[in-house]
Amino acid sequence: MRPVAFNGCSGWLHGPAALQPDMGVVLCNPFGYEALSVYRGWRELADVLAARGAVTLRFDYPGTGDSGGNEEDPLRWRAWIDSIKAAVEFLRAETGVERVTLCGLRVGATLAALAAQELGGVDNLVLLMPVISGKAYIRELELQQHTWLAAQTALGLHLDEELPHTVGAHGFRLYPDTLELLAKVDLERAAECGAPCGSAAGTGLPARRVLLQDLAGSPRLKRLAARYEALGAQADVQFFGEYSKFLTDPSYSEPPRRAFDSVLQWLGAGTASAPLPKVDVLDAAASASIAFAHGRETPVVFGGYVGVLCEPQRALDAAPAVLFVNTGGVHRIGDSRFTVLMARRLAAQGIASLRMDLSGLGDSLRRDATLTLDALYSTYSIDDACAGVDWLTAAGYPKVVMAGVCSGAYVSLHTALAHSAVVGCACINLPFFKWGGARVRPGAQYVAPSEVYRRAMRNPRKWLRLLSGQANTRAITAELARRWSARVAARVGAVLETLVGERTPGSAIRRLVLDLERKGVQTALLYGMLDDGLDELDIHFGPDGNRLRKLKNLSVQKISKVDHALFSRCAREAMMAQLDSFLRERILGARSGSMAFAGGLRVPQRRAKPRRNLKPQRP
Repeated sequence: MRPVAFNGCSGWLHGPAALQPDMGVVLCNPFGYEALSVYRGWRELADVLAARGAVTLRFDYPGTGDSGGNEEDPLRWRAWIDSIKAAVEFLRAETGVERVTLCGLRVGATLAALAAQELGGVDNLVLLMPVISGKAYIRELELQQHTWLAAQTALGLHLDEELPHTVGAHGFRLYPDTLELLAKVDLERAAECGAPCGSAAGTGLPARRVLLQDLAGSPRLKRLAARYEALGAQADVQFFGEYSKFLTDPSYSEPPRRAFDSVLQWLGAGTASAPLPKVDVLDAAASASIAFAHGRETPVVFGGYVGVLCEPQRALDAAPAVLFVNTGGVHRIGDSRFTVLMARRLAAQGIASLRMDLSGLGDSLRRDATLTLDALYSTYSIDDACAGVDWLTAAGYPKVVMAGVCSGAYVSLHTALAHSAVVGCACINLPFFKWGGARVRPGAQYVAPSEVYRRAMRNPRKWLRLLSGQANTRAITAELARRWSARVAARVGAVLETLVGERTPGSAIRRLVLDLERKGVQTALLYGMLDDGLDELDIHFGPDGNRLRKLKNLSVQKISKVDHALFSRCAREAMMAQLDSFLRERILGARSGSMAFAGGLRVPQRRAKPRRNLKPQRP
C-alpha cells in the first residue's frame, strides 16, 4: 500500500500483485468516532481485497482525518459525495480498472449509495449497516451526545455548550447546512425516484448488483432491497452479526471477519486469509502532499512506521518540531481530530510537527500478529516514539518536543527521558507514570476519580444511590481501598528512601521525574479538574503534585471544563491554548530580533526554508 492524495483528500492505495487488476474498490468511511473505531479493520479489508486481485482505495473525506479542511467548512455533505466520485475517477486514472465497487459502512454506505446514483456505471454496491434515514441518524447522534454529557454531569464536570445548531457526538460535529441536506436523505425514496435528496439527479440504477448487510430482521433494509430490485439491480441481504465488536472503543475494536468473508465471497474474491497477507508500506509520491492555509502536510514512511509531517510556510528560526503519538488505539489524527487541529495551528505559528502511528496502530506495521495494546505500550512504545524522534532529527529538526493525550502522554514522558534530542514534553491527562495496563477495558466497572467521591459525600442524593444499591459499592470500595493503600505505600517508601536509601516500587517514578529535571527537559503535566490521572499524581507527589513545585523545569496545571478524551470543544480549545503557552514560555523563551506575533507565538519575518528531504535514513 502507498499514501496518495487527490482533490485535497488523503488516502491509501492498496495494489494487488497483478499488473492489471480486474476490479477496483473504493471504501467509504463512517462518520466521526465510528471512523476511528473501524480504521484498523477497514485497512485489513483493503489488504485482503488487494491480495485477492482488487485494487482498493480508502480515503478521508474533506474536513476529516488527514484530509484538508475542517468539519465546520460549508457544504460538507455535498463535498463528501463529490469526494467519493473523485475517488472513483482517481482510482480509474491511476490503475486503469473499469469495474468499480463502492463499499461503505454506516453513513459511509449512505454516501456510497448516493454517489453511485450520480455516477452511474458502478458494478457493485456494498452497504454495511447503512443509515437509511438521515433524520433518524441525526436523532441517534443527539442521543449519543446527551448520554455522554449526562455521564460527565453526573461526575460533576460541567462543560460549555457546543456551537448552536450543530449536532454530533464524541467530539465530531455536523453543521447547519450539512444537517439540512442530511435530514432530507431517505434511501428508500432515493432508490424509488432515482435521485438522491439534496443532490443532483442520478441515473436511477445505483449499481448492477447491491449487497446489504444489517442486523437480523431489519424491515427497512428489506424494503430498500426491494426498491433496488424494482430498479433492475440484483439485491442481496445478509446478516451483520459482529457490529457491536467492530464499532466500539478503537482500542478494542475487532474486525468483523465473518461479515468481511461474506463481502469477499459475494464479490467473487474468495474469503479472508489466515494469517493476513504480508503488506509492504511504500513511500509516498510528491503528489501525496496536501496544502493548507499555513503550510503543507506530507505522509512519510520510515522503518515500518507511518506518519504525517506538517510543515509551516514560514518556519520559526531554531524552533523544535513537535512529535504527537497515539492515544490508546486511535490512529494518528487523535480523538476529536485533536492532533490534526493542533498540528495545523502550530504550522500557522511557524512550528513543524509529526503525528505518527506506533507499531501496530493506524497504518504502521505490526511487530507480530499477536501484538496487543498492553504489549505495545508496555514493551514497544518508547522505542517506537524514539524512532520518530530519530526521523525528525535526520529531517533537519535537532530538537523535539513530545506531546500526547492519555497513553500518548505516558509515551511522551518516557521518550523525553530516553532520547537526547527531546527538550520538552507536554502530557495531557497522564493516566499513570508507569504502564499498568489499559485504563478502561470493555465490561469493566468504571470507578471515578477520588475527587468525585469526596464531592459526592456532601450530596445526600449520592448517599441515597449508594444505600439503595444503584451504585456498585463493592467495585468502588475496592478501587478506593487500592488507591488509599498505594498512597500510604508511596509515602512510606519515600521516607524509607530518605532515611536508609531503600528502593521501593514508587522510587522508579520519583527517579523518572528527577531524571527529567536533571536532564533539563521542560515538562508540563496538564489535567482536567476531575481527571482520573490526578489520583496517580496525588499518590506519588501529594495533592495536585505539590511536592513537585520545587522543580524548576516541571509544572502541573489543572484546567477547568476539560474532559479526559477532549471530546468537548471547550476542552480542545483550552488544551490547545495551554500547548501554545507552554511552547512560547517554556520552550522558545524570549527571542531577539525582528518578530511579528502570529497566533500568540513570535514568528520571524523571513522567507520560507527550502523543502527538506522527506525520506531520511535513521542515524
